[in-house]
Amino acid sequence: MVEISIVIPVYNVEKYLRECLDSAVNQTFKDIEIICINDGSTDSSLDILKEYQESDDRIIIFNQENQGPGAARNLGINKSKGKYVYFLDSDDYLELNALEKLYNICEEKSLDFVLFKLLNFNDKTGKTFQTKYYNMAFLNDRIGDNVFSYKDLYDCVFNLAVSPPAKLYKRELITDIDYPEGIIFEDNVFFLKTLLKAKRIYFLDEFLYNRRRRDDSLTSSGSDDYYDIIPSMNYLFDICRDLDDFELLKEGLYYKKFKELYIRFSKVNDVHKEEFFNLIREDCLKHKEEIDEDIANDKLRKRSKFIYESVLSSDDYKEFHYRIRLYDKNKEINDLKKENKSLKNENKKLKSSNKKLKKENKHFKSTKAYKVWKKYSKIKD
Repeated sequence: MVEISIVIPVYNVEKYLRECLDSAVNQTFKDIEIICINDGSTDSSLDILKEYQESDDRIIIFNQENQGPGAARNLGINKSKGKYVYFLDSDDYLELNALEKLYNICEEKSLDFVLFKLLNFNDKTGKTFQTKYYNMAFLNDRIGDNVFSYKDLYDCVFNLAVSPPAKLYKRELITDIDYPEGIIFEDNVFFLKTLLKAKRIYFLDEFLYNRRRRDDSLTSSGSDDYYDIIPSMNYLFDICRDLDDFELLKEGLYYKKFKELYIRFSKVNDVHKEEFFNLIREDCLKHKEEIDEDIANDKLRKRSKFIYESVLSSDDYKEFHYRIRLYDKNKEINDLKKENKSLKNENKKLKSSNKKLKKENKHFKSTKAYKVWKKYSKIKD
């Protein structure tokens, strides 16, 4: 048995695949298998996989008709033999010491999985940039260097990055968990299931992965596939309904749902916006009784509540879009005002402290000790 199985779904990525594979085969941690699932590629991706396989017998290739990354990862999990499983996207690449660091932490702390930070880079310019979502800085304040579970994070558990490459999983944790197939937001469902099952999680505050931002990627396309976000978010609720702490998770679930719905609505192509808005409204009406009751019980944050109420009260998608943008802009202005006020108060405190120091300095210069020291300094010079 190998220690780590790297699972790579591959679909028409001939332009980026070599860089991805190089980052896998050249890992400083050597006890790995590299499971590549060719998901019906029509370009030269399969030829590239075979080329690398000839020089590295740790590479194992499986072929399937195009079914999407969820189905490819499911096959990879089923074929994996490692103690741990790592999901690598075929257009991205790992830092060469990533798996060694992650493996050592998992072994040292007996983890179910370890989380870490992803660094984004623009495919056209090569410029790197960080995002709040993939930094997960709030974990440092809430958890620090401790092992945790989702029960330590009820109010912010749905702020965690769901992307598969941000974790190294213990294989026994995920062997009975499948990615939903046929939808494009399957990561949300898979991650929630692993999160609820895991007892020992750790956050490594390091960038070990480079995430390529492409305009032609599926989740950047703005197509009507974005509609999948609605059933995906509802599925999260269904997963949690039978839990004893469902009520404690509701605020985060609503936050996640309405945030994701609006993000996808904002990014979907204009030609699809009206239909998408109508589907969101239909979903809100379907769950209206439950949502209204949860609003009465303070289960929705202000923005979640505003998005929900705007969906139902707006005459059309344009009014809805305008309302949310205005809400966000006003919040941004208010946050800047608060920050400005805080800086003014801090400046006031610094001025007061400076004034006090000047007064103490003046008093010191009038003392006998200062005069003796000054006289001694002149003699020494």
